[in-house]
Amino acid sequence: MGKLRTNLNAYNFQKLTPIKNADLSIYEAALDFVFQEEDLKNIAITGPYSAGKSSAVESYLFSRPDKQFLNISLAHFDSVKNEGEMSDPEIIETLKNTTNNDAAIEGKILNQLIHQINPQSIPQSHFKVKRKVSKRKIFRISSLFTISIILILYILNFKTWKDTFDGLSSKWLKTFLEFSTYDSSFFLGGVCAVIILLVTIYSIVKIQYNRNIFKKITVQGNEIEIFSEANESYFDKYLNEVLYLFENADVEVIVFEDIDRFNSNHIFEKLREINLLINKKSGKVIRFFYLLRDDIFTSKDRTKFFDFIIPIVPVVDASNSYDQFINHFKKGNIFGNFDESFLQGLSLYIDDMRMLKNIYNEYVIYHDRIQSTELNPNKLLAVITYKNIFPKDFSELQLGKGFIHNLFENKNTLIEIEMNKFSREIQEKEIQILNTENEICNKIDELDALYFKTEMLGVIDVGGQYENQFNSRASFIRRMKSNPQQVYISRPNYNGRYQLDFETEYAKLDLNTEYTDRKRKVENKSRINVIRSEISELSNKKVLLESRKLSEIINKDNINEVFKVTFTNEIGENVSYNEVKSSPYFGLIKFLIRNAYIDETYSDYMTYFYENSLSRADKIFLRSVTDEIPKEYSYQLKNPSLVVTRLKSANYNQEEILNFDLLEYLLHNENENLNRFIIQLKTKNRYDFVLQFWITEREKVSFIKSLNHLWPHVLKGVLNDNNFSEIQKANFILDALYYSLTSDLEEQNDENCLTVYLSENKDFLNINEPDISTIIAKLKLLNVKFKQINYANANRSLFLAVYEDELYEINMYLIEVILKEIYNLPTVNDSYKHNSYTLIVSKPEEALVKYVKRNIEQYVELILEHCDSIITDDENVALEIINQEDIKPELIFTYIEYLQTTIEKLESVINKDYWPKLLLQKNLRYSEHNILQYYFYLEDDFGEVLVDFINGNGVDLNFNYNEIKDEFGTSETASFFRKIIISESLSNEKYEIFIRDFKRYYNEFKFEGISDAKLQILMKYEVVRMNDFNLKFVRDNYSEQLIYFIILNIDIYINEVINDDNFEISELLSLLDKDINDDHKLNLMAYSTEPISMTGKQYSERLEYNILENNFNIIDLPYIVSGYDQKSTSLRKKIKSISIQHFDQILRENYKVPYDLLIDIFESSEVGKSSKKRLLVSHIIHLNEVQTTTCLQLLDMTDVISLFSGRRPKIERNNENEKILEIFKTKGWITSFNIDRQDNDYFRAIGRRAYI
Repeated sequence: MGKLRTNLNAYNFQKLTPIKNADLSIYEAALDFVFQEEDLKNIAITGPYSAGKSSAVESYLFSRPDKQFLNISLAHFDSVKNEGEMSDPEIIETLKNTTNNDAAIEGKILNQLIHQINPQSIPQSHFKVKRKVSKRKIFRISSLFTISIILILYILNFKTWKDTFDGLSSKWLKTFLEFSTYDSSFFLGGVCAVIILLVTIYSIVKIQYNRNIFKKITVQGNEIEIFSEANESYFDKYLNEVLYLFENADVEVIVFEDIDRFNSNHIFEKLREINLLINKKSGKVIRFFYLLRDDIFTSKDRTKFFDFIIPIVPVVDASNSYDQFINHFKKGNIFGNFDESFLQGLSLYIDDMRMLKNIYNEYVIYHDRIQSTELNPNKLLAVITYKNIFPKDFSELQLGKGFIHNLFENKNTLIEIEMNKFSREIQEKEIQILNTENEICNKIDELDALYFKTEMLGVIDVGGQYENQFNSRASFIRRMKSNPQQVYISRPNYNGRYQLDFETEYAKLDLNTEYTDRKRKVENKSRINVIRSEISELSNKKVLLESRKLSEIINKDNINEVFKVTFTNEIGENVSYNEVKSSPYFGLIKFLIRNAYIDETYSDYMTYFYENSLSRADKIFLRSVTDEIPKEYSYQLKNPSLVVTRLKSANYNQEEILNFDLLEYLLHNENENLNRFIIQLKTKNRYDFVLQFWITEREKVSFIKSLNHLWPHVLKGVLNDNNFSEIQKANFILDALYYSLTSDLEEQNDENCLTVYLSENKDFLNINEPDISTIIAKLKLLNVKFKQINYANANRSLFLAVYEDELYEINMYLIEVILKEIYNLPTVNDSYKHNSYTLIVSKPEEALVKYVKRNIEQYVELILEHCDSIITDDENVALEIINQEDIKPELIFTYIEYLQTTIEKLESVINKDYWPKLLLQKNLRYSEHNILQYYFYLEDDFGEVLVDFINGNGVDLNFNYNEIKDEFGTSETASFFRKIIISESLSNEKYEIFIRDFKRYYNEFKFEGISDAKLQILMKYEVVRMNDFNLKFVRDNYSEQLIYFIILNIDIYINEVINDDNFEISELLSLLDKDINDDHKLNLMAYSTEPISMTGKQYSERLEYNILENNFNIIDLPYIVSGYDQKSTSLRKKIKSISIQHFDQILRENYKVPYDLLIDIFESSEVGKSSKKRLLVSHIIHLNEVQTTTCLQLLDMTDVISLFSGRRPKIERNNENEKILEIFKTKGWITSFNIDRQDNDYFRAIGRRAYI
């Protein structure tokens, strides 16, 4: 007994009944107050279920032994039938009849009341309580009843008995019964009979009075129950009986528990009524305590009904159940078995102290009985908690049914949904990569260059630089984006330059859907590797998904769908598990499932476990092998070693044998069946299994080593298999490098498949914590030369090892990476491909320098291919390449062609065959030194190459004849000068520089065929001196340059060269038109009297006067007459004289004579009046009235003048006068004129009268 008590103490089992030692504190004061106030008779003690209401009352009454109480518990629990067993209306009706039947509640109250009151205290009660009657009492009653019957028979048959007695033959019997024959015995028997009858009648009357035992009477065979009403409540029907019971209960307090579970408020009204009645009849106060939940009444009804309300603060709810868990588990010495985070989460769903205690009790029992070291205490407690809160579903789970069971049965459907989701994501990302790779633009700037239309805005510049000053339009756009405040615009129709709101204009591109779509593709170019990694990760997730637990499949996106699971049975009925889903504790199931506290191993926590026997899962697998129905690769085996013992060798040729757990066991234990397993993989090309098992990383080293050893060319197959993503292939090959034997790796490199793959995989160096020495050794073994390396993702140390061991191909991409990352150049952009060799040799100690120099010709071919025809290497670096003898000449020629760097001295290029190319490409310093070097050491002539070089630069040159003579010799320098003079290929600008600087001349210039422009240069710098010989040579050979030659040397020409013998009038006429001193012209005019025309010339007055005086040309007569008014006085006199001299020609040719010259002629006496009058007639049309009057006065024609006074003079009739009168009439100066009627030799003209 003591040992049992010790075990019980160790388990620390918890009672579910109320406790009597609860901490009352404020509750005790409240209850004391109730008992002090006599008018407080209906007291409510409120709180949620399991809040501790009963314990509070029990503890108080236990501490007050003087308080008599009676406890009436009306516990009522719903029992919901299975779905499908009862229709919804039936369920509702059943619950209504059960919970709202007041009569049933009253009956329960009376039943408990009767059984708790001493029957002797309520003798008048009609309600009988079945109690155990003692045998002695039964014997006494039976004896008394028997004696009473014997006495009655004795009295009634006394005489007959005496006769019978007399006839007895037995003496001892007669002696024994003799007293019965006495008369006194007869009397005494009568007295005893009467006494017994009296006692019996008294007892019957008393029982009838107290118990009303005669409830029914029978009339003509029909039973009638007295005072029976079918629907009458017990309290109404037996009110007096009820009051009698309560009065005689001999208690101060009657406690009603769980009365609120019936959800009937009418029972409270009747109990309050009863309390009122019994307190009026009784001499003492009887109080009713109601233990209720808070929501049984509305707020107003509750305070009106109860006299006093004591709220009970719950002992346990979701906020403190964790502390209670800790308390119980610590007392049971099992708290350390659990994760505190699990207990904290679990406690949120437990708000009932009794349930908490029962969970603890059941856990202790289950844990002790299941007895398995592999059991997880957290999972066991989770199952126990689930069993207590969802007992019905737990029961169904044991039968392979119910909500939890179907959750796990539905896992394959969830896996398929997730698989399809991953497949869609992979497809979308593959399309994304395809679209990105098809996008021709590589940078956003290039795309912007296509879509940002600047020509529609105007002429744009950035900080004063225009588009044509940038290498590309993309560079121009990039500059604008980086300096938006410096973008300005100029418009043809507007004056000035205005700042452009570049950011606003650029933002408009986002409104173009085609642009935004292509922009996303360009942005994705930098993310292609990331997207490929995402695809690989998704592929891995697909592989691992099949072996995942339900908790690992559930996520935020699918959690609602997962827990909406329903079940359709064989006959098509749908079970929705609404009783589980509608429970307020449904969240507990989600918590336990999501956190894997209830998982696929739940059956292990529900029954006993026996070792050395096949588990159900292992049996199913072996059955699948036998039935040739394959399970998924990830199917979990409980005991692989036991499974192996049950398999035959032939089974390893079946695909059903392919299982991760099985292969892991074979690899770990180096089982003899491993070869058969891998041979099957090889025979059937099961790359899918290889991939999925490899992803699990089980026994990786052994797996890779065995696979590569037993399956030749498996790596080639992996590289060609579509099940492997690119990242998976890279990682698989990496594992092969790590774990494969050298001989196996060489054999696997069939047709250099590994070498080619690794060389072309730019992301291969993206390895976390690589075994660098092993990788480098294997790469060397395979002769790998990486074509590209993604440095951003590559392992830095591994990259450096590859770099140092020259395990990469010399190409522009990797050169850029090395310059940027190894050389740490501050900026490496597109310019690196133009001067890469300069950058490379800038750090001569680097491995790249040695690598490139050993492969210099290959390198030069590379840069020529990728430099965009632009090379900007430093001079010394460029000379190093140009002077390399190991490079083919055609490559050097191309290098020079692309070279933008200036070579300072021509002779620094050793091979003179390259000199012409240097001059042609203009990458030789433009200097006198290099020109002379080329001329004197290569061509000795002004050939096309040299001339093009000289002409192709605007830099001013300065040649010193004496220095050249000193360096190259007198004759060579003279020859050089002569070749310059006759060189027509030299530009005039460069030609002039040479002529200017040499300062040489010829007294007898004899070079023919020189162009006019160059001849002018020679004349300008006096290479052709002015003398009689050279004048004649120029007249004969360069006539077009003759005047230029004369003007340049006009003084020498006039003063020293020209004379009567060599004078030519043509030179004079040409020089008269030139801007030279008039004295020179007059000196030359002295050599000739030939007529010189002045028409259309701008000669000075001196020249004009000299010409009119000595060289007048008659054809100039109209010219000098018409220009009379603009001439000086001296010239007017000369012109007047010539006009009078040639007056007849003036009249004949009808020259227009200016008014002033006309007056001068009319005033001259050298011209006859008639001639003057003829001149007037020809000019009067051009004169006004005043001018005409003046002329008429000079010709004494007063009669005509009178016409202006309105007179009517007679005018001699002749042709001149008739023409004058006609002109007057035309001008309106006269009204008319006619032949005079009286004298036909005259005209009669009528003047127009002037009005004032």
